[in-house]
Amino acid sequence: MRFHRLLAACGSAVLLLPACKSASTGQEVANNKDPKPIGDLVERSKVETPIGKLLAELDLQIRAWTRLKMTAATAEDRTKARELEKVISTTAHERRAELIDQLQTGPLDNRIVAASALGFTRDPEALSPLVACLEDSNPEVVGNALLGLMILGNPDAPLERICELLRSHPDPWVRTNAAQCLSNLVSGGARSKSIVSSARLGLTDSEPGVRSHAALLLGVMLDKDSMQGLVDMIRDPVPLVSSAAIRALVWMGKHEPRSKGAAARGLAAALQDSKANLRTQLLRGLNELAGVSYGEEPKEWIDWAARLP
Repeated sequence: MRFHRLLAACGSAVLLLPACKSASTGQEVANNKDPKPIGDLVERSKVETPIGKLLAELDLQIRAWTRLKMTAATAEDRTKARELEKVISTTAHERRAELIDQLQTGPLDNRIVAASALGFTRDPEALSPLVACLEDSNPEVVGNALLGLMILGNPDAPLERICELLRSHPDPWVRTNAAQCLSNLVSGGARSKSIVSSARLGLTDSEPGVRSHAALLLGVMLDKDSMQGLVDMIRDPVPLVSSAAIRALVWMGKHEPRSKGAAARGLAAALQDSKANLRTQLLRGLNELAGVSYGEEPKEWIDWAARLP
């Protein structure tokens, strides 16, 4: 996930009470058993974090959350990601009106951060402002609006428009986020006639991020006609892409019986000339698909795959 550097000035406020005022207030409280004066003092002392500082904090928190989501390898890391997500969501939901205002009328740097932060509100109110940002002239705003829509997970998101961004936006980061957004929405049950055709086109995109998310998207859609394209992608020079292709093939083989044989044969064939890291992923995928292990030699896996319809 990419975020623009937040440059907006972050103000601060300090509530100062003159000593003589504090002393007289204390005497009044001592002479008055009614707790209201203290309550009023507390209320007057509450200073909300200025929006510039809030956005700076949210930016840092979302960056940290993203790193955890991408690299979490232990249960402890996954717990940290969930807890941080709760913190971000609580803050974003409480200040959602201000985030919407910043998204619509704030300076560019504030708009960029607000676009992603609004997704954490999980509030239907965030959908319309985020959708409007898909037409923004600044790719940073569009890209983060797509991330916001992905996190929001609202099935009413405009799938056709997101598909169009995946197919034709000139910024590779926007295309990548469009593919990622569609993957998340499709996993939640969203469907559109344009998704499969757009994802197929994404398999040949020059940007590795687009190719990898397009592969995962086609896997979730169980698009049997994309099987050969996914098999070819196993040998993509970018490890992220080849890994996504393997995951997509395994998913299709496990959830679509008619695809299991083709998926198994594609994975087994790639095992013959694969290097160490790719070989490990292929063996892991084949074991998951078969439900048993046929060892580490390609021949046993090729023979098993050949027996499948």
